[in-house]
Amino acid sequence: MSNQYNTIFQVPERSLIMQRLTKAFFLRNFKLTTPEKKLLNDTVKSMEIVAQINLDKSNIPPIANETDSYENILIILCTIPDNQLEMFADSCIQLIQKYIAHQVVLVIEDSTEFIISVADKRINQVDKNKLVVEKVFNTSTLSKLYKKEHTEAFFKTLDFNTLDKTNLETTYKNYIQAVVQYQVANSTGSFNKRTQKRTEEDMANLLAIETVETEITSLKSQLSKEKQLNNKVALNVTIQKKRQEIERIKQQLTAL
Repeated sequence: MSNQYNTIFQVPERSLIMQRLTKAFFLRNFKLTTPEKKLLNDTVKSMEIVAQINLDKSNIPPIANETDSYENILIILCTIPDNQLEMFADSCIQLIQKYIAHQVVLVIEDSTEFIISVADKRINQVDKNKLVVEKVFNTSTLSKLYKKEHTEAFFKTLDFNTLDKTNLETTYKNYIQAVVQYQVANSTGSFNKRTQKRTEEDMANLLAIETVETEITSLKSQLSKEKQLNNKVALNVTIQKKRQEIERIKQQLTAL
């Protein structure tokens, strides 16, 4: 089943390893929390390292310094039961990105849908052998049966042949850029390949939209409980202004 994803990633044959990633690996090597153990035992059906991109297998030089380590990129596939992506995908993503001390392109799937996840990681300053997740970037749920208008463009940016292979950092950041731009496309309706600098600006704008949406949710909760008419009017005005703010940010996302 993992081979189907290489029609998207187009990783060279020598980087494909198709190695089973066992639950015992996590249970034996890490101090999992009780919910993590339950997730692993009850929800995860299987895990597989589909590909490994590094100097030996891909001839792409690594990058390592005091804060960053890009020495291996792993493409990992995690399969969970049908109709449970919405409920458990985030938890599975957090589990695998947290404990795998490499840069990971993670695919969480069931039989009909999948999500692609990448993560910005930094070296743990207490334990230099570990990487700490700074930020996770996920696509929305993608169908195996049909493609949205901008999905094909997104897949093209994941093609190994199109990545910046100056070093493993530029390579992995291309994966992050692709996922971020897919998130942008979900807001704007069009997919555009961006520079690293523009991607960072888009990331900030997406975070701003997320923050304002959270504020709107809180305001709506206040509105539902409010009894005074004048206060209701004031809350409605504030909500409308917040929605206008989101639209202004979306215009920044669409600007070339």
